[in-house]
Amino acid sequence: MKFLILLALTFCVVFGAPKLRVFPKQIPPQLLTLPSNATSIRSEITDSFSCEGRSYGYYADTENDCQIFHVCMPFVYSDSRRQMFKWSFICPDETIFNQEIFTCVNFDESIDCMESPKFYSLNSHFGEMDGDTEENHTPADDSTAVPEVSQSLEKTARRPSFDAKRKTLESSYVY
Repeated sequence: MKFLILLALTFCVVFGAPKLRVFPKQIPPQLLTLPSNATSIRSEITDSFSCEGRSYGYYADTENDCQIFHVCMPFVYSDSRRQMFKWSFICPDETIFNQEIFTCVNFDESIDCMESPKFYSLNSHFGEMDGDTEENHTPADDSTAVPEVSQSLEKTARRPSFDAKRKTLESSYVY
């Protein structure tokens, strides 16, 4: 009888246990992607920066004193759906993100953090090449192709064959 009660109790536990699991709520799409030890560099991290309405680029987070910066990337799917991706990074200890040069630098070498939004427009230059204008643009010319190496030069530039090396080594070996 005790066996049947124990069997019934086990049956209830096995089938009831999955319903007791706690499933995490949906992860917000704009979750910070900082390393797990980011709070050892900056104890209080706010997550209020939004990439909405921004072009591709690197953005200093002034609410986190520029110790955190974000990469925003707008993406358009083939069905014309749009989505904004955001990646967040933290600068090493005792450095901040310099919006003017897009790198983490020492505090004394950087612009004032609160001035960073003035330099957000520099992101519009990503993908541009120096002198990339209609006037300076010329089609690629085949004359820049690598010339063929003549066969006589190719033969003289070759290294001695393995057989020649082996013969040299065999002749110098003392039995």
